[in-house]
Amino acid sequence: MVDDNQLLLQALCEHLEAKGFDTMVATNGKEALEQIERELPDLVIMDIVMPVMDGIDATKSIRAHPKHKDLPVVAFTSKSNIGQWDEIFDDYLIKPFDFDNVLRIIERFIAKANSSFS
Repeated sequence: MVDDNQLLLQALCEHLEAKGFDTMVATNGKEALEQIERELPDLVIMDIVMPVMDGIDATKSIRAHPKHKDLPVVAFTSKSNIGQWDEIFDDYLIKPFDFDNVLRIIERFIAKANSSFS
């Protein structure tokens, strides 16, 4: 989960961890790239507007890296941005969000990743 809003990160992580998911957080794109190098997640939920490095540049860097290019990245953004970056994001999670929608998106990508290993 990559977002510069600490309260949002905390709430999402607590909810996801209560559902049995492991979470990692970063507060900007640069931190996210550093964490991905250390431990490859199953999915990245990426805010767009952040300090240091925004979500667009971070996702382009992920896509440019041969080892990470297929990592699913979901844009965490406002409804007005849907479709704007289809070439780099796998899906969009709309702010404000509800936890059920977050879970649906996560489960869809986790299921897809697990089926490719079968």
